[in-house]
Amino acid sequence: MGSELVFAVEVVSAAFAVTLVYTTLRPCKSSGIQYLLGVPAGFGLIAIGFIAGLPSLLPELSPPSVTLMSEVISLLTQTYGLLFISLTYARKTRLKVLGESIILEIALPVIITIGAVTFVLVSDTTTVTVASSLESPLRLVMAVSALYVLYETERNWSFTQRAGEGVVAVAFGFLFIEQLGFLLTPIDNAVGTFLAYEGRLVGLGILISLTRFRVKRNDVAIVLRRLGLTGLAH
Repeated sequence: MGSELVFAVEVVSAAFAVTLVYTTLRPCKSSGIQYLLGVPAGFGLIAIGFIAGLPSLLPELSPPSVTLMSEVISLLTQTYGLLFISLTYARKTRLKVLGESIILEIALPVIITIGAVTFVLVSDTTTVTVASSLESPLRLVMAVSALYVLYETERNWSFTQRAGEGVVAVAFGFLFIEQLGFLLTPIDNAVGTFLAYEGRLVGLGILISLTRFRVKRNDVAIVLRRLGLTGLAH
């Protein structure tokens, strides 16, 4: 993909993520379950990540330090976003490790941030090398987070057997493909980039359709059902 096309896809991705903040905030807030707000918060962080990464796509207009900071902030906030979403789904099943621990919700982003900052500070390599070396482990964390949500939503659908509740698993499946694509780029840049952005746009697009298509203004329950967030444990 050319740099102009990648820039355009990132802008569209940010718009999609902001739309998901809007379409999920009201249903999650109206549910009365406070931790469900992790879903719109997660999409908000992902949107910030997409926007923060835009300067890194214009290296000719940005000094190396700005480019590096842009890529690091973008990767970290996207990682936090998918972590928040996966931990929200984890609470649904009352997993003792993933779902119950508030300390873990705080510790995971802190550990990731400390690790990333430490890596950048101690590295004496070039900006490009630092950014690419940092990307792989963070993309792996994002891939695991997306895969976990895929597992939870597919598991929920296997219990309900409602067709509308199985589509969300497909959406997170495409978001998992996005991360696999980015992990593949060092091996085959063209194929990896195509898979990454195709997976992202399709996944976010499906989620938008789930939260907007035939959804009445006051019918917040249908959005939660479509996202596989009903029947939550308290």
